[in-house]
Amino acid sequence: MEQVEETFYFINDQKEATENRTIFNQLDGKMIYEVIRVQQGVALFLEDHLERFKASAAATNLTLTDSDESISQRIYQLISVNQVSNKNIKLILNASKGLLIFFTKTTYPPQEYYLNGMHTTLLKMERIDPNIKTVRNDYQKRVLAEREKQQAYEVLLVDQDNHVTEGSRSNLFIVKHNKLYTSPAKNVLLGIVRKKTLALCETLGFEVLEETIPVSKLAEIDGAFITGTGNNILPIQSIETLTLSSTSNPIIKALMNEYTKLVESYIHSATGR
Repeated sequence: MEQVEETFYFINDQKEATENRTIFNQLDGKMIYEVIRVQQGVALFLEDHLERFKASAAATNLTLTDSDESISQRIYQLISVNQVSNKNIKLILNASKGLLIFFTKTTYPPQEYYLNGMHTTLLKMERIDPNIKTVRNDYQKRVLAEREKQQAYEVLLVDQDNHVTEGSRSNLFIVKHNKLYTSPAKNVLLGIVRKKTLALCETLGFEVLEETIPVSKLAEIDGAFITGTGNNILPIQSIETLTLSSTSNPIIKALMNEYTKLVESYIHSATGR
C-alpha cells in the first residue's frame, strides 16, 4: 500500500482527508507514477515532471485528461493546505481510479553522504520498459531486500552483458579520464535530474559519452555519482569493495555546485525570494 502522509490528498479533482485512504487499497491493474520533490514550498522542475508523466501515460495507453495547469493547481493547493516545505509529492494514474496526488513518505540522504559519498552494491537485474515509470511491486521488493542485505544506500543494476546501467531509483554517471559516461537514453529511465545534469555538462564543457561501463572495468574509473529526484547529485564513495575518490573529483564537485545553483535559481523564479 502507498505510504500516504500529511492531512489531505487529491483523487481526481476532489480533495480528500488522508484518514480516508480506502482507495489506495483498491489500486490494481495498469498504473504509472511520478515523484516530484517539493523544496522550500516549490515543486522543483514541475514542467519537466509533467511532460514525462504525460509521455508515460501515452506509452501505456492510459488516459490523462487533466491539463498541466489543473494538475499544477492541485499540487500547489496540497502544498499550501498541508503546509509542507520539503517533501516528495507523488502522482499515480490508475486505469480504473484515475489520478491521485499525495504526499508520500520521504527520506533524503544525510549531509554526510554529500560530503563523503555513499556506499552502493551491484545487482544483476534490468528494468522492463525502463523509460516508463510503472508500478512494479516485485521489482521494488527485490531491490529493497538487496539494499538492506548489503547495507547499501543504492543498488546499481547490471545488465545481461555485465555492464552497469543505472541505479534502482537513480541514474548513474561515471567519470574516467576527464570524461563522463552514462547509459544510453533508450536503456534507462530518463530522470529529470539526469536531464539537468546533461545540460550542465554542456554548459561547463564536460564531454559526456552515452556508454555503459563493464563491471570488469570499474576499478579503472576516477569517480561516480547518481542523480535522482530525492538525491540531486550524490557522489559514490564505494561500489561493493571498490573505494572511489568521487567527492574530491573536480568534475563531480563542479556539477554538484552548479546543480545547487540551478535549484536555487528555480526556487527564486517561482517565489521571487
